[in-house]
Amino acid sequence: MDIDQILKKAGKKQESQGDKIFALDIGTRTVVGIIGEKADEKYRVLDCVVVPHTRRAMVDGQIEDIKQVAKIVGQVKQKLEQRNGITLTKASIAAAGRALKTVNVSKEFDVSGTDIITEEMVASMEMETVSAAQTELDESLINEKTLFYCVGHNVVSYRLDDYKMISLNGHKGATAGIDMVVAFLPGIVVESLYSVMELNKLEVQSLTLEPIAAMNVIIPPEIRLINIALVDIGAGTSDIAIAKDGSIIAYAMATVAGDEITEEIIRSFLVDFAVAEQMKHDAADNEIITYKDIFGIPHEATQEEFIEKILPCMDNLAATICDTIVKINGESPQAVFLVGGGSLIKGLPTLVADKLDIDEDRVAVGGGEFLRDVDTGDFNMGAEFITPIGIGVTALEDRGYDFSVITVNGKKIRVFDTKKLTVYQVLSLAGYKAGDIMGHSGQGLAFTVNGNKVFRKGSMMTPSEIKINGNSAGLTSIVTQGDNVELIPAKNGDNARAVLKNEINYRKYHSGTVSFGDKQYKFGIEAFVNGVKKPPQYEIQPLDEIVTGGILTLGDLLNSIGIEYSEGFAINGEYAEESALLSDGDVITLRLAPVGRRTVKTETEITADEEANESEAIERPRSVAEQVSVPAAKPVPASAPAAPKPAPNPVYSELSADSATFEESDYTTVSEKLSVKEENAVEEEPDQGELIPALTLMLNGKPLTLPEKRDGIPHTFLELLNHVDIDTRNPMGRDIELTLNGSEINFGEELHDGDRAVVKWKD
Repeated sequence: MDIDQILKKAGKKQESQGDKIFALDIGTRTVVGIIGEKADEKYRVLDCVVVPHTRRAMVDGQIEDIKQVAKIVGQVKQKLEQRNGITLTKASIAAAGRALKTVNVSKEFDVSGTDIITEEMVASMEMETVSAAQTELDESLINEKTLFYCVGHNVVSYRLDDYKMISLNGHKGATAGIDMVVAFLPGIVVESLYSVMELNKLEVQSLTLEPIAAMNVIIPPEIRLINIALVDIGAGTSDIAIAKDGSIIAYAMATVAGDEITEEIIRSFLVDFAVAEQMKHDAADNEIITYKDIFGIPHEATQEEFIEKILPCMDNLAATICDTIVKINGESPQAVFLVGGGSLIKGLPTLVADKLDIDEDRVAVGGGEFLRDVDTGDFNMGAEFITPIGIGVTALEDRGYDFSVITVNGKKIRVFDTKKLTVYQVLSLAGYKAGDIMGHSGQGLAFTVNGNKVFRKGSMMTPSEIKINGNSAGLTSIVTQGDNVELIPAKNGDNARAVLKNEINYRKYHSGTVSFGDKQYKFGIEAFVNGVKKPPQYEIQPLDEIVTGGILTLGDLLNSIGIEYSEGFAINGEYAEESALLSDGDVITLRLAPVGRRTVKTETEITADEEANESEAIERPRSVAEQVSVPAAKPVPASAPAAPKPAPNPVYSELSADSATFEESDYTTVSEKLSVKEENAVEEEPDQGELIPALTLMLNGKPLTLPEKRDGIPHTFLELLNHVDIDTRNPMGRDIELTLNGSEINFGEELHDGDRAVVKWKD
């Protein structure tokens, strides 16, 4: 018969729970239930019940036999209901730190575009930081199947533009930062606690970690400026919290606790578990400990003898706890509070002080005398009651958590309910990233073109769509137990992209190929990215430095093949300046300067000296290879056979394939100025159709016949370059010998039958 039936039979009306707090501390050895309420700004204890487990249903703070634990919880609930005439429907609980994992995480946020930082913004930043911690933990456990729930977080510090702040709310700056410690427990720990509550028809009002609960009543925020370690030593685990600089900075758990001492007593004194537990408590206050062993034989032991037998085990417990404290704190703290039933072991504070190398009076067992803003009434509550009282205080001040089952896009998740659970918080805890929820514009692209900075913006994002139970909602809408949240994720904007052909006006300049000799050369604008040539289809990357160049003009082309521009070059037969732009299909030639009109004397009147004066010396500044000075042409000896000299015409000399080997050559204008004294002068117009006969000469000691020409243009030394194989890029000597009939020449000098020409590398 349950309490409702008993009260109904007795004709008594049972009251509702109302504002009363039902705190449950489900421990490894006992279940403690406390009913309390807020009175005069204090937490007042109204009733307390302790029921031990009748068999081992919990190990190291973890529920293993859910039904058995639920049965003991039911007994605690029923006793409190009968004694207080109320129906308990809500309970506040705490989880022990078995398999506790913590993540210290820091995250920065750009708040430069915000007038002031609002409370809502701070909450969103905190939840995003929690989400970052969850992601970090999940990635570290990627090969494990265990699901971990976030069971608490604490802000270690806020930062604004690299300055530490107590609060960000109402401030303005460029960059906000949050340093946080986030605690996680395996899903099985949390789910088993909820299963026990459901079997007893209890709604979880709040959930917290056991060391946080104890700290809330022993070490208030104003004392947390001191570096203090709080250790809740239960039967199965020792849960640790570290306070420093006003915040809780770390949590940890050691899997050694009071049970290790109890088990050592069982082995040393041959007693059962219940007797061992009693002896452990008696040793705290009694000089003589009496007990019966498993055979029923009575014994006595002095306090000193008792401690001496279990000292190695106590020393191991103290060492493990202290090692864990130093590991998460980085050093020994300034003070230590020990709470929980395991802290009552005689001599343990001394061992802890010794191993941390701090004064013994800086290690205290946190009993009722250390409680702050708590009225225990007529109840004598020592260290073993600190955690259940802390659970109640945490729930009363809304500093605890509760898990709510929320459906997000068809998937049920259990999340902490902080009484003001927003859509944004639920989505973050469900694993959705900030980009899915809020979206962001695409990243911009910055680069330079010929030293000028260029910036291209990314596209705008498409915001997410949110519904709660079918109705449109926003990120700050409140979500409650059982709600169905639908999210159509935001679509992030595309990052800015750019390719060279869209940033450089390739069409502004011609491109294609031109002929030079019998070779084809490509020309056109080129782009160099970070010093490396790239095609027009190249996708520009952030901070690329782009410089344009290439072959666009006649000068560019000549320079690319090692020829210095000089007068005399022509494009499609017309003289061209160095800056002349090239066009597809252009033919580049070397055009000699026109000879001009000349007066002709009779052959008998022309003397050798006069012939020497008919033409002026033509200089050639550089050789084909490096730097060869070619003197003016010397007069042809009088004995040399006179060749017919046609009237002068503009001369075009195309470079053949062999001209490609002269890429380092420089050509100068060939200009013949023939001044001849003539009394009976006659002017002759050039005959464009005059036949130039074939001629045979010696080139490099071998005969060479040049064919007849019908263009009226005499054969010149330049044509001989088509009949030699000299590559200036692979020198075969110190210089190139260029002579005609033993004399150095210019390229425009006419050739005659029997000439001896040399074009070869000098030895």
